[in-house]
Amino acid sequence: MHEFRTLLAAMLRENLWTQHYLAGQLNTDQATVSRWLSGRAAMSISHLGKLLFIIPENQKGTLLKAFLQDQIPADCGHLITVKTTGVVAPETKEKNPTPEFPKDLTPDLRRNLVFVSELAMRSPNIRKIADLIYKIGHNIKS
Repeated sequence: MHEFRTLLAAMLRENLWTQHYLAGQLNTDQATVSRWLSGRAAMSISHLGKLLFIIPENQKGTLLKAFLQDQIPADCGHLITVKTTGVVAPETKEKNPTPEFPKDLTPDLRRNLVFVSELAMRSPNIRKIADLIYKIGHNIKS
């Protein structure tokens, strides 16, 4: 349940960003970023949306997937499996059809969008994240 904060800390190191720098980019304070990294607070969906706009493209899919997986209760993680060809429901083992995506999306981002779509069917909060992803994909500022 702490994969997101671990990856967020790694992303800060890889990009040579300080907590203070990230806080400024996300219009928050350094103490809030510190709480996210320590697990004392969860990042809001609005901050996640801002974060996805500023991080390098190659880090978006991994970070988003970790954020979403951390939202799933530990005893429910077995309900969804992400595969390269789509989402496989463990109960039926039947593949859902893979939707068509714009050609410029990376395979990693496509898998994560399928993952988000499956979660969105079950949770209104995840629908908000899916809306953010759509806005990011189409460069629509909130």
